[in-house]
Amino acid sequence: MYFAFAAAVAVALDVDDIYVPENGILSRFSSLESGWTTTRTVHPLFVKSLNRVFEELFPDRNIEITNPFLGYTKKDVVNSISNKENILFTRTCPHPRELSQKKDDVGHPYNCGECIPCLIRIIGLVNSKHQIQPDELLLDNNHFLKFNFSTVSAETVAHSEQGRQSSLSVFLLGLNTHLSFAYRIQTSTQKELVSSNPELLDPDIFELYERFSKEVFRTVEFFAAENQTLKDYVIEFLSLEDGELDSLT
Repeated sequence: MYFAFAAAVAVALDVDDIYVPENGILSRFSSLESGWTTTRTVHPLFVKSLNRVFEELFPDRNIEITNPFLGYTKKDVVNSISNKENILFTRTCPHPRELSQKKDDVGHPYNCGECIPCLIRIIGLVNSKHQIQPDELLLDNNHFLKFNFSTVSAETVAHSEQGRQSSLSVFLLGLNTHLSFAYRIQTSTQKELVSSNPELLDPDIFELYERFSKEVFRTVEFFAAENQTLKDYVIEFLSLEDGELDSLT
């Protein structure tokens, strides 16, 4: 729908270039477990197919959708912004007015902190060069910092329901999914991974996900400094040996 409107506007304004600014992690897949964590409609294959449709619909034009951030993690996107204050003003949450109760000084709702886009945003911000602190994340709920992970187990999280797009259950399911993904990337060979995800045969894509996997564990390290239950949970969930978590960052 958004691309269709963009194409209509491009034709009306005699513009050929349509840009979709989505980081490469969410564009392809943010985990190896399932597709529920990914923005499927900006996947490169979908965009390529839609560009072919535009070629047929507008044979006298060169209308093309391009994603300038396809090779970026969220951290890379954040690092491309020079002004820290502009970053803190941004919102990633898809429906902040419905999902978030808190507001900033000018009345804009916070990011909910529980949905998948918020999870990826948190990972990007705390890994960026801007040294963003927990109280600057503008989250309605910062479960990384405030949740007592000793009250749940991987089994209880696995059987929780995704009744809403934003909830503690969604956050925990998303966290587990990305922890599993990051651990597989860090501990498997490229040959082992491409059997189920052929895209990882591309060295650039594989390197992108290697970087992201380290960002996932650095995020755990960042918040575990204040919330020991997070570190204990991750170690138990991934069945890590003593000191192994540190080696994954």
